[in-house]
Amino acid sequence: MVDDDRMPEELAKTAVMKSVRFRTLGCYPLTGAVESTAATLDDIIQEMLLTTTSERQGRVIDVDQSASMEKKKQEGYF
Repeated sequence: MVDDDRMPEELAKTAVMKSVRFRTLGCYPLTGAVESTAATLDDIIQEMLLTTTSERQGRVIDVDQSASMEKKKQEGYF
């Protein structure tokens, strides 16, 4: 995402434009974007019905099993 000053300059030089969406409005920038051409709510619903991967796979907190959000919830992290 090259929409603010957090993008290091050297990475911004190789950035490419893609059509993406986020699982919820509050997910950006903590969750990875999902490539999507959906333009309407109906398009998003159709896309979700046909997808074979979880939209939660891009969560930064779930990079590995030991850091999973569910485990953190059980441990009282939230």
